[in-house]
Amino acid sequence: MAWLIKGGWVVTAEKVEQADLLIEGDKIVARGPGLTAASAEVLDARGKYILPGIIDAHVHYQMPIGNLWTADDFYTGTVVAACGGVTTVIDYAEPTRSEDRLEEVIEHRLREAKDKVAVDFSLHLVLLPGHEDDKKALQAAVDRGLVSFKVFTTYNQRLSYEAIGKCIQNAKKLGALVTVHAEDHDLVMSARKKLEAEKRTSAHYHALSRPPEAEIEAVRRLLHIAKECQAPLYFVHVSTGGAAELIAGVRKEGLKVFGETCPHYLLLTEEVYATKDAPLYLMCPPLRKEQDNRKLWQALAEGHLQVVATDHCSYTPEQKAAGTSFWDTPAGVPGTETLLPLLYSYGVREGWLSLPQLVQVLSTNPARLFGLYPRKGDLNPGSDADIVIFDPRRELQLNAKVLHSAAGYTPFAGHTLKGYPEATFLRGELIYYQGRFLGRPGQGQFIPGKRH
Repeated sequence: MAWLIKGGWVVTAEKVEQADLLIEGDKIVARGPGLTAASAEVLDARGKYILPGIIDAHVHYQMPIGNLWTADDFYTGTVVAACGGVTTVIDYAEPTRSEDRLEEVIEHRLREAKDKVAVDFSLHLVLLPGHEDDKKALQAAVDRGLVSFKVFTTYNQRLSYEAIGKCIQNAKKLGALVTVHAEDHDLVMSARKKLEAEKRTSAHYHALSRPPEAEIEAVRRLLHIAKECQAPLYFVHVSTGGAAELIAGVRKEGLKVFGETCPHYLLLTEEVYATKDAPLYLMCPPLRKEQDNRKLWQALAEGHLQVVATDHCSYTPEQKAAGTSFWDTPAGVPGTETLLPLLYSYGVREGWLSLPQLVQVLSTNPARLFGLYPRKGDLNPGSDADIVIFDPRRELQLNAKVLHSAAGYTPFAGHTLKGYPEATFLRGELIYYQGRFLGRPGQGQFIPGKRH
């Protein structure tokens, strides 16, 4: 089928221009003013922005933790994505034990997603202790299209700083990118033990249990390792202004280090932990202070952080309420559906980001970093016809009823947005239009990443 999107403002990572887009099959075939196509279905986009499909580079769908599963599986999670203008998500292939064969972990995760995904997807590969030096398995993963590895500096699956150094070196040789959850384990455990001794263990104390110093210390140590290796490194969900400043400092020295933050770290603060709904806002790292919000916005504006993703990890209020402490309350919040409109309403409209910068941090940069560009992340002829038509005039107050996550709530309830997606195309098919999901399970494809 052919589509002609007429009269909108086309936004890319470089510029904004009034132009038309012509789609034939699953590709963009032309971009420019005054396009015509006799056999194409015409969609009027006057007064609206035409954006490349958004990439949420950090999601957790259908994820088990013990006997508990996230509320959103691969189908409901990707319906959420489509309704928010997100056309590609990057989830995780995660082993449960160090002795698990990584090849089997990857194939199992691909099978889980295959018949459910409603948008395209790629995968990061989680490494547990011992995997960082399994050169054969890492090579096979990269050959399969998993060109980014995830490691932790805390939790039971943590790697030592020395092991992460080996991982960075091996990834560099393979053309892969190491991504890291950076919180220093010793500092986290010290804070937890102190709170336990004081019998302050409810979700209200979550921010104290994972202090900002834990993130800042882990980032400092990892930046030193990356500098020694002269290799790239990517920090997921940066939550503190201090960590963002460290990343900015080494980038100014020429080190290829990248950072991601999330809408909740830009817009919410730790004050919510004083409320009765504290468990609903429990995620790791925790929310910080308003001054951290401002510093993260500044880092995005200046290009020191390159990506905004959601870390979508949804649980219902009932699942959250079953927790008895800050360490056994399920950690995570829903977010994919509100990623684009939140960044537009609070980033673009409030002057932190230009429209091209919005496209950079939500689409083009993640596509480049994770080997999906130029197939994804742009509106050039030859790119996949992943397109969002965005209405900057539509106002919407967020609440669970207007959203689609199986979590049944949003941490941004009550926020009034000005600007919202009107239509989402996935490889040339209209999968969302004016509040209605039009796609189907299994419509998405696995998109292998290319080596750096």
